[in-house]
Amino acid sequence: MLKVSKIGGSTLIGLLVAMLLMVIVLATANSLFSFCVRACYLNLSRLEVQENLRVGINRVSREVRQAAEITSIDNSGSGRLIFIDPHDNVISYRISKSGDNEAAYQLIRSINGYGHNPVARYVTGLAVEIVNIGTDTCTVQLKLTGEKDDSGKMDVSTSVMLKNYKNQVHGL
Repeated sequence: MLKVSKIGGSTLIGLLVAMLLMVIVLATANSLFSFCVRACYLNLSRLEVQENLRVGINRVSREVRQAAEITSIDNSGSGRLIFIDPHDNVISYRISKSGDNEAAYQLIRSINGYGHNPVARYVTGLAVEIVNIGTDTCTVQLKLTGEKDDSGKMDVSTSVMLKNYKNQVHGL
């Protein structure tokens, strides 16, 4: 007589349950991966904006510290600052869009109306405030605002003490 033995195998229902569990695991892993990638790009954008703001504020504050005369401040719109350095050069800082595909806002520096050189990208605003005007000293507060894509607005500010300047500020 022949003996029939049962061989364990998988049924169609067992296979479908296993596939469903695998789909759920893979979908969860994919969602987690895409969330991490978006968070990484957002953090990189924020880091890039912060770096550019630091470079811009360092450059502006270093030159304003040497200013003999601040001739114009315009805080309307994105902002503008014009001053005269110790060598009688007229230095101006303003915000402008770049001409590339990204069309990012950037901080532009020019000397005597020439050389519109970008100093920092992703700078959307420049604010200048004269805090204290004495007989021969002045405190200037500088603030740069920046943003890239969805990074959110960020501010960097500093104060600069001017000594022995001509005490003339126009365009307030």
